[in-house]
Amino acid sequence: MSKTPLHLPDDLDLVEFISKEAHDLKSPFNRILGFTKMLLKGMSGPLTDMQKDDLTVVYENSAQAMTAMSNLVDMARLSRGEKAFSVSETNLNNILAQTVAYWKQNKAVKDVELVTHFPEGETRIRADETLLRQGLLNWILYVVEYTQPPAQVMLTLEPREQDALVTVQSRGKRNPAAGEMFLTMSAYIGQTILKMHQGAILTAEGDEEGAVIRLSLPKA
Repeated sequence: MSKTPLHLPDDLDLVEFISKEAHDLKSPFNRILGFTKMLLKGMSGPLTDMQKDDLTVVYENSAQAMTAMSNLVDMARLSRGEKAFSVSETNLNNILAQTVAYWKQNKAVKDVELVTHFPEGETRIRADETLLRQGLLNWILYVVEYTQPPAQVMLTLEPREQDALVTVQSRGKRNPAAGEMFLTMSAYIGQTILKMHQGAILTAEGDEEGAVIRLSLPKA
């Protein structure tokens, strides 16, 4: 019987590998989340309070790992220019409102209040709506991670003559357990998408009472 030589790479483009194998990297976490959610809903039978508490810990930690893996894949694809980018004139007010709605439904953290202040009317910019929502979401996630609950996060929009100023600010005690990996990932994704939109970071500061990120996006 003939034998096939094994492929043993001498070198590996890690960024390419992560981008290419995204599905296999995330699939285990998707399965864990799906089965755990099914158990928590009682679909396999009733659970004791202790079992519910234990499964909730498993679910929350798996969700955190899934977020980290998704961020890693996004970083790889952004760095390789693999993210589709198609801009059109749009309303920044709507993009911000959609980002907030997504955070509240999918990423909300207990005891973290997200408040917004957007002016009436429209703020016209040129943007890839999907990508810009992802970038803005990562800045919200950044300041949430930076700050220990209970906390308040404020998202504000200030249209100016040439640009639109978006401020993401947290108020609360600095989180001593903030994950450096998570902060780095969120910042990289947020900055890369902002640069794709010809935007700039005007302020990025933090202290023991929270963090503030101010972003500028050119108006259409």
